[in-house]
Amino acid sequence: MRLSIVFAEHPAQPVIPRLQLLRDDGTIVDSPFDQQELWSPDDITLTVLLHPGRVKTGLVAHNTLGRALIGGEHVRLTLEGQEIASWNVTDSNSTPPSPSRWKIHPPRAGTRATLSVMLGKPIDAMARDLIAIAGPDGRRVPGQVTLSRGETRWSMEPGTPWLSGAYAVMVNAELEDSSGNRVGQPFEHSAASAALAHDTSVPFRIR
Repeated sequence: MRLSIVFAEHPAQPVIPRLQLLRDDGTIVDSPFDQQELWSPDDITLTVLLHPGRVKTGLVAHNTLGRALIGGEHVRLTLEGQEIASWNVTDSNSTPPSPSRWKIHPPRAGTRATLSVMLGKPIDAMARDLIAIAGPDGRRVPGQVTLSRGETRWSMEPGTPWLSGAYAVMVNAELEDSSGNRVGQPFEHSAASAALAHDTSVPFRIR
């Protein structure tokens, strides 16, 4: 559904018109991307969406052009003809994120050590602020958030030392994985199930 490209600095020109997806036989995937450029707050991470009309079944673009990516293919991503990534395409992923299965690595109280949460699957780089930490007083803990390990590890360095007590990882209902699935709601869902996505929290303790 989406991929992220990290630049050393913000490009002077639009990026998506200069991107191409190529199959191993050299053929170019026709119109694979949405043309909207979604930049992170620091203007160096670009989230590129696969054309949504080609992803979801039942839409005109999907029925006429088919999916841009097919399971079993190997594709290369190029920027102005220069390869910047390649990967094997797997079958579609319709499993929603499961915060209850995330692995939380709490730091020790009295320190400003980084708290890490292993997500199990990638999330959109722009969605990193849809995860937050609630402290013993129930308020959001301020700090510097980063995503790493292919956007599967969410980490936060607090602005002040951690206190001992009960905390929670708070997950906004708008959080999506890289396939467009939300907590409690797969990307391919009916209008009747649209209300399944929900805010959730995972408790933990710092000692």
